[in-house]
Amino acid sequence: MRFTHVLGRGVRPGRRRSIIAAGLAGAVLVAACVTGAVAEGSQPGSNGVPATEAKTITARLFAQVAPLDPPGPLGHITALEGPAFGPDGKLYMVHSTAPTGQPDVIALDLRTRGTKGIHQASTSMYTSLQFSPADGKVYLTDLNGKIDRMNPDGTGFTTVVSGDVLGRPLAADDIAFDRDGALFVTDFQGTPWKPTGRVIRFDPDGTHPTLLMDGLAGANGISFDPAYSALWVSEFRAGRTDYLPLSADHKSVVDPSVGMYGDEGVGGFDSNAVDADGNIYQCAFGDGKIYVYSPHGALLATIVVPQTMPAPELLTTNLAIKPGTHDGYLVVGGDNGGFVYTFRALGIGQAQPNG
Repeated sequence: MRFTHVLGRGVRPGRRRSIIAAGLAGAVLVAACVTGAVAEGSQPGSNGVPATEAKTITARLFAQVAPLDPPGPLGHITALEGPAFGPDGKLYMVHSTAPTGQPDVIALDLRTRGTKGIHQASTSMYTSLQFSPADGKVYLTDLNGKIDRMNPDGTGFTTVVSGDVLGRPLAADDIAFDRDGALFVTDFQGTPWKPTGRVIRFDPDGTHPTLLMDGLAGANGISFDPAYSALWVSEFRAGRTDYLPLSADHKSVVDPSVGMYGDEGVGGFDSNAVDADGNIYQCAFGDGKIYVYSPHGALLATIVVPQTMPAPELLTTNLAIKPGTHDGYLVVGGDNGGFVYTFRALGIGQAQPNG
């Protein structure tokens, strides 16, 4: 999830800042239309008749984890990102718009629905969080150009990537790990008219960056398929999700293609996740929903956040499916605060469900 350009890093402002700065007032109508759509996005058959009926799943409010943040450069909103399950069973996430003095990494106890602040930073804008299978530590992508690492309790904090990467600044967005602990990071830069976004691989210790893909329009979500043989990468400003098969050593992309397109208007394709059946859960930022696609691109379902609060809650940025279950958890922000919603996923969660 990307909210603005990286100050001083030469990354041009994107649509997302415009969406947030406007307070998302115009998106209320969009949400109302989405909530009432039973088979939105059904795949057409050869005769023009829908071949399948994509069902609508209504997410349920589970817990509020952050208040409405004070007005700031991004508007009077709260934004959450990067949910991931820790070894203790808690759901960890980042509070991207946390004001000074408030934690920007939060752990949610699913049993009590209580939260605990894990880390507090003053200059970072964290946009994703994931646990490394190599060392069990939390890795945090900072849109300002860093990747940080710490223990699940917040101790042992250090920066593992900073400065220019492969010759230019890195707007580190989302992160995913392969089984060996190598980091795969999206670089949220570029537009359809000037596609400069990248996907970069790092060794497990954050060294030896390798360019996997460039020429992207706001590279954003990144998730492995169940076999860890390919990546699903969303382009926020192009409204599409790309399929990137990997070489055996995971150091190059082999025969990439576009997997799915979306018609998001003022919204965009944000983070994504993959279940054990290979289904792709693609968040639509600014539209209050998630599309669920089969690996072959068929739209299977649309997960909708009901707009029942006084103000819009349309910042559907990222999700996680609890490993071994169908329990999906979606982080949602907007003009009322930061919340976690639940839904029943189509497939069960796997160890690395999101990026």
